Amino acid sequence: MRPEYLILRDCQGKGLFGCLVSLVLMGVAIFLAINLGPIYYANYNLEADVKTEVSRAGARFLDNDTIINDILVMAKKNEIKLTKENVSVERFAGQIHIEVRYDVPADFVFFKRNMNFEISASSFIGTL
Repeated sequence: MRPEYLILRDCQGKGLFGCLVSLVLMGVAIFLAINLGPIYYANYNLEADVKTEVSRAGARFLDNDTIINDILVMAKKNEIKLTKENVSVERFAGQIHIEVRYDVPADFVFFKRNMNFEISASSFIGTL
């Protein structure tokens, strides 16, 4: 007779292997949530801030440099490293369009990956 801890399946068909696989998958999911959760949360907050900024910029006639500087301050608040090259502001046809493109490095145990994000927002420019 084998020892109890070596039995992978009991007489009712319930196995230890399925439990171990479930625990490993749950551990991987928790690990990914811990690593990727803050990155996606910061991106979500920055996207909401950019949309607010573009509507404010359209209503208050802000110039491009002021808009870019405000977005850089918002990114710093969300702990995202941006430069002026990551932000583009275009005005045409009575609208203002803002695009923010940036990468965030995600460090996993066995490899590193850059997470690419792109935020686009537009608003109508108010009239006097």
